[in-house]
Amino acid sequence: MGERCYNMAVIGLGAVGQRMLEQAGQHNQFQVVAGFDVAEAAQDLTAKHYPNVRLFDSAEQAIADPEVDVVYVATPPLFHAELTRVCIANGKAIFCEKPLGVDIDESADLVEAVRVSGLPEAVNFVFASAPAVDILDSKIQAPSFGLRHIHVRLHFHNWPRPFQAHAPWLSGAAQGGFTREVTSHFVYLLHRLFGEVELLSVHGVRRHAELAEESLTAQLSAAGTPVSLVATTGGQPQEIVRADFLGQNQTLSLNNWYSLVQFDEAYPDGLSLAHDADPRKATYQAQLSRVAAMLAGEPHRLPSFQTAFEVQQTIEAMLDSV
Repeated sequence: MGERCYNMAVIGLGAVGQRMLEQAGQHNQFQVVAGFDVAEAAQDLTAKHYPNVRLFDSAEQAIADPEVDVVYVATPPLFHAELTRVCIANGKAIFCEKPLGVDIDESADLVEAVRVSGLPEAVNFVFASAPAVDILDSKIQAPSFGLRHIHVRLHFHNWPRPFQAHAPWLSGAAQGGFTREVTSHFVYLLHRLFGEVELLSVHGVRRHAELAEESLTAQLSAAGTPVSLVATTGGQPQEIVRADFLGQNQTLSLNNWYSLVQFDEAYPDGLSLAHDADPRKATYQAQLSRVAAMLAGEPHRLPSFQTAFEVQQTIEAMLDSV
């Protein structure tokens, strides 16, 4: 008997939703059968490139479609809690973008509602399934590595990034900013690798109370390992998304999301440790395989709503200081 194929609804057909349409279309256990977006242009784009996806007049109708097994919530954060509750009401498995919402108390209530529902649920942090992170995890856990420090460096020439320019909410303080959008992935990474993350200090700058942050520096502790974070936007055009794990005699650099490079005396110019021809695709396909395992009731490593809430608490504590 072959593997079961699951039907997915995608709610939110912007850049993130389009990525899911592309990746699900290449995975043998998923097909997207339903979709919705408030923007007519997003619906038109989906109809053009994915004519087999049935587009509905509302998110509620798409979620309630009896053919749908799992709902991918890819809207702006303001709507995550509402749509998750619609999924619960319809008994549908939930795969949600982060953050859970825009309010800590609301998110706490949502975690409890999801728990009580007993439905399959997970939040989409790509470092849950990146092959480079699997290798990184095994390397730094070895006693011989002797982890001493972690440095996270993020920089964006423009915020929002060009592929997100259609989404003005990303430039606002209420829902957007690179701390929620990108830094949260690295806080999740620390949770995955160490299980315990503590925010020690933070300083940030924003030009206006209603605008997203322009810079943020923070000191954290990951189960006792010191973590330094520097994130900025504006200035030099090269985008930087990098985390360096400094051991006693070696550094492992997770760079540009999916690349892992080892630096030491034997390899002063670096040795690549991740060899997927298309590491981004490999990561998303592995993520979907874990969603399929979740739906089948099998063990998986996707972060739960509870884990996403713990990440959100750290992120919002950072932003409270900006």
